[in-house]
Amino acid sequence: MTADPASTPAAAKFRGVAERGVSFLRHRLSNVPLWLAGGLVLLVFSWLPLSYYRMVGWAWIVLWQIGAVALLVALGRQLRGARSAIAGSNQAVNLDSKTPFYGLGYGLDWVALGLGIAVLVSALVSPFPRVALWNMSLVVTYGAVLYVYRNAVERTWLTRLRLWWGLVVVAAGTAVVSLGLWRPDAAMWASENFLTALRNHQPLGHHNFVGGYFVLMVPLAVATAIAAQGWLRRVWIVATGLLLLALYVSGSRGAVVGLVVWLGATWLSRLNRVKPAHRWRWGLAGLAGAIAVGLILASNPRIRAWFSAGGLADNPTLDRWFMLRLGGNILRDRPLVGVGPGVMSRVSNLYRPIEAGAGLDHIQQLHNTPVQIAGELGLLGLAVVLAGMVLVLRLWIRLWRQPLEPTDRALLGGIGGSLLAYGVSSLSDYQLENIPITGVLLGLMVLLLALGDRYLPQAVPVGADGRQRGYLAVALWLGLLLTIWLPFTLTVAYGALADRAFYSQQLNLADTRWYKAYRLSPWDPTASAVATEALWGLDQVLGDSEAQENVRSLMLDYAHQTQQAAPNDGWFNHNLAVLHQTTDPATALPYAAYAVQLMPRHEHYGYWLLGDLLLRAGESRQAIAAFTLEALVNPAALTYPQWQEEPYQSIYAAVARATLAEYDTLLAEVSPSSLGYNTLYETRALLAWWTEQPVVEVDPALLRPVVAGILLADADPKAALESVEQNLSLGQPSPELRLLANWLDPQAHPIPPQPPDAPPDLDTLLIEESLAIRSLRPWLTSMVTRPDEGYRGSLTFAYRNYQAKQITLMLTPQNLQRYTLVAKLGLFPAWPREFPALDRCIEALRTKALGLPHPTYNGFRLSALNLSAP
Repeated sequence: MTADPASTPAAAKFRGVAERGVSFLRHRLSNVPLWLAGGLVLLVFSWLPLSYYRMVGWAWIVLWQIGAVALLVALGRQLRGARSAIAGSNQAVNLDSKTPFYGLGYGLDWVALGLGIAVLVSALVSPFPRVALWNMSLVVTYGAVLYVYRNAVERTWLTRLRLWWGLVVVAAGTAVVSLGLWRPDAAMWASENFLTALRNHQPLGHHNFVGGYFVLMVPLAVATAIAAQGWLRRVWIVATGLLLLALYVSGSRGAVVGLVVWLGATWLSRLNRVKPAHRWRWGLAGLAGAIAVGLILASNPRIRAWFSAGGLADNPTLDRWFMLRLGGNILRDRPLVGVGPGVMSRVSNLYRPIEAGAGLDHIQQLHNTPVQIAGELGLLGLAVVLAGMVLVLRLWIRLWRQPLEPTDRALLGGIGGSLLAYGVSSLSDYQLENIPITGVLLGLMVLLLALGDRYLPQAVPVGADGRQRGYLAVALWLGLLLTIWLPFTLTVAYGALADRAFYSQQLNLADTRWYKAYRLSPWDPTASAVATEALWGLDQVLGDSEAQENVRSLMLDYAHQTQQAAPNDGWFNHNLAVLHQTTDPATALPYAAYAVQLMPRHEHYGYWLLGDLLLRAGESRQAIAAFTLEALVNPAALTYPQWQEEPYQSIYAAVARATLAEYDTLLAEVSPSSLGYNTLYETRALLAWWTEQPVVEVDPALLRPVVAGILLADADPKAALESVEQNLSLGQPSPELRLLANWLDPQAHPIPPQPPDAPPDLDTLLIEESLAIRSLRPWLTSMVTRPDEGYRGSLTFAYRNYQAKQITLMLTPQNLQRYTLVAKLGLFPAWPREFPALDRCIEALRTKALGLPHPTYNGFRLSALNLSAP
């Protein structure tokens, strides 16, 4: 008979050890202070890949909320005075005596109160109050966290030295994660293009966030190395090197400027303290250091691009100028209270300057922290923040004048350097929504206040009445957070689950979850937009059936919900208009009108859609204006096959005449030396030729070879071939010029054969067949195709929902077609992104002919289309 193994002495001994281990672990965990547990939970977001995205993704959103709630509970326990809430394991617990609770002191409590009031007022009067309240909850919670650690540092085992070192250790870990996730390639070292140059976005989710975090931490890490001795100093030097390397590969130019300013300020302050006899040595050292830093920075293509020809006017830099103007427009409209915290993405198109052209569509931040604060909280909120900065600076200066211990002086210098470097960097970006960055800023404030407690007169503890009121406020806030956070958290969850259900072909379940997500947070367009896009794809593969009708009905419902949640999103309006275009033009018309106001240089056939709807409504005069606007934005529109059909054909001549008149006006206003003049000139010549309007004599020197060849080929193909061959022999073998040569002489310039292992290319086969057509216009119009679908992205930033990354839909107007060879030949290249003369021309025509001025010319409001407008 076999003995029961569970009853053996060895098994009993093992069971006893396991039970004691579990009991020990439970005991230790139960004694972990809440401020430590909450802080450790939030620390995860410093190392979590793409943490800014995951902050609003399922189920990571629950993680930081648990950490925040733990810290709020810790604050409540501190206010009640339970010593066990903050006592260390080696401290006696005395529940009869209350632990003192301290405010921030130095006038900063009034700043915190003033900022809370400013944020609350701004949220309540915001055009999107639910969005603003969600973001207000984050601001207030961050403020509460500051009070938690204010009363934990130097009052528990967490000393200022441990907090200081802890911040640097976490930053070093972040640098290791950042460099470990970085995937460099040879091209990025040479590229000065924004999209392909050296830019590491890991782990915080954006390269500017990464750069901002590390420039905030580098001075503090340097201070750690200065204060340490022996082998520990070498450890901190290595950590500092990791931070600098991670900062470099982030490619953040604003962070680099902050670092350089801090280095310069440090050098100047040291130079001022050096004896006059030795200043020349320090000066030489500074010069050598500046050369070394310059050489290192020059190796970064993102920095080199700044100093190349026109580098300071590159798109990201120029965008910041337009964003400053956008912020100014907000202050003109809502000077005192702004648009509300976190609401920028919902309203930016209303305040965007028209001179931004095709850029700055639907931005979520102004890339400048003071301007962002002013835009969201108004001048009142900005004044409170500036007052707080003055008080912090005053406290720092008072401490610097004290006889500090060497370690504390190094710490104070590190705090000042970090705030200076990040302050400069923050003038090019806004990053206070990012948990790791805001966490470090709060940590720096706690360290500064701890130094104040050590060297300045002691702060007075909060009285019993104040603590009671504070405790009630924290309890009330926890209750409010439940009503603010829970619905949106469930919205994020249902959105993620709906996505899984849809791609598991469980349409009914997906619809139920999308609808629940919408009902819980009707102010968030994400679930409805994702549902619209998913159902649109399904609709395209379903044949005419009852199932397709049901899918279309659902799709329209979700599209309307999306537009209602974000009425100033131009693409949501455009897509909704396209969905109604053929079945309900009257319903579609207002949304198409909103779309062109929100996106004046609408490059995805927005004016064509508006013109089509106006034509269906019998408004021929306004339709002519809309099609003329489309031809200004997209000149190829005058070549579309639709013009050969009614009712378009009846107004084609009027549209052509109006378009050429607008181009003539533009040519008279634009300087021949301006960027875009040559494109404008050749476009006018091509449109006059295509529409068979009188063609004025053109200067071939202002035309691209392919355009000159096309204009010449219609009358003299032989001369056109000679011109094309001459350009090809000069080393200008563009695909467009080769295609024209293929048609002009298929024998001398045959289309190269496809590689044997290449899949068949339908376009290439059709082009080969078209070469048999020997008349130019019939050849150009021999192939018809649908326009390419557009794509939009990065909406997780705008709508702060991880599922928003799936929103990419930019619908093309229904039944729209174009000529394939016109596009293949590149006859109408895109306009420069910034082309103020064109934007002003579009604005003037749209306002005069359609009564649809841009919101910046209409009190920052959208206008309704008046079909009876003169």
